[in-house]
Parts: sequence; structure tokens; C-alpha cells
Amino acid sequence: MKVVYQGDEVETSQATVAGFLQERQVDAAKAIVEYAGEVYAPGADLTQLTLVPGTTLDVFRLTAGG
Repeated sequence: MKVVYQGDEVETSQATVAGFLQERQVDAAKAIVEYAGEVYAPGADLTQLTLVPGTTLDVFRLTAGG
């Protein structure tokens, strides 16, 4: 199925946001996720958020530096 990730249409076989992030090698514990207009804090349970064709996902990774 195709979803919109970071503004680009991408193909995935994953059924949940958690699976999709794992597929993309994104650590959900360190990411803010916007899913269908809702914002989820780092470490939120994303296993119940299902993907359907056209789902929009934006992911913001937390970084630290000096």
C-alpha cells in the first residue's frame, strides 16, 4: 500500500505505524509522530495506529548536540 511519509508517497507492507517506523529504522522512542493530523510524543504506543492507503505520516527525530 502507499502512504505519504515526510511528504513523499512510499510503498509499505506494514499494517501499523509502529511496524512502518521499524521498517524505516526509526526509533519510535526518540521520535515525535504526526499521524493523520494527531501528534504522538516519543515513546507513545503506536501499535494500535493502523495504516490505510493514503495515510499521512510526518516524523520528527529528537537530537542533542552542543
